Amino acid sequence: MRQQTLVAMLSLYAGNTVGASWLIEGVWGGRPPATADAQLRICVSRLRRQLAEAGMPGLISTDSHGYRLAVPRDRVDAHRFTDLLAKSRKAEAEGDCVEAVRLLRTALGLWRGPAAGGLTSPLVRAAAERLDEERMGTFEHCFGLELRLGRHHQILPELMAHANESPFRERLQFQLITALYRSGRQVDALHAYREIRRKFAEEIGIEPSQFLRTLERKILAQSPELNSRTYAQDTMIPA
Repeated sequence: MRQQTLVAMLSLYAGNTVGASWLIEGVWGGRPPATADAQLRICVSRLRRQLAEAGMPGLISTDSHGYRLAVPRDRVDAHRFTDLLAKSRKAEAEGDCVEAVRLLRTALGLWRGPAAGGLTSPLVRAAAERLDEERMGTFEHCFGLELRLGRHHQILPELMAHANESPFRERLQFQLITALYRSGRQVDALHAYREIRRKFAEEIGIEPSQFLRTLERKILAQSPELNSRTYAQDTMIPA
């Protein structure tokens, strides 16, 4: 587990020097052993040997401040993900929503499960949780663009799966209900809203946001506004 934690921390800061004290904090938490410095050097030495045996020698360098994983950003999925998001934002700003969605889908395709799955280091977990939240926010933004592109039928199964897994993400629920309505499933859209309202009441004791309550009223009134592709744009969906 120490080796995996060390790899995770060096990868998160790939190309930059990570201080030995920070690595010790990540590997051992707030109660490192008296021999932590020596044990860290052993871990790094073992990792270097494993990388060399895998045909990747010289990837870890040492200086007076700590250790550095010398790999390009595009060799670390977390950094590739961030870079693709930046390219997608640029494409969207230029009015190319199709390209923006393509880049977002490429970024999301890099994920193979929760970030740093199985690692318990508080420092690594904090970074992993930020990445996981960014992933979910990316799904929501991508769904918003795809609704704008009129792809409600295509994204509906995926929307349902994510909405079931994250019932309290109101932006996601908003998108699901909108996609159901646009797919000609008004009854299902209203049922989805009422299920959300029930879960909010039973599990956290509050009503859904004004965004969702307004959406229900528009569905009941069959408001033409719901079929406008710009209705589900990000500025109208709770973040």
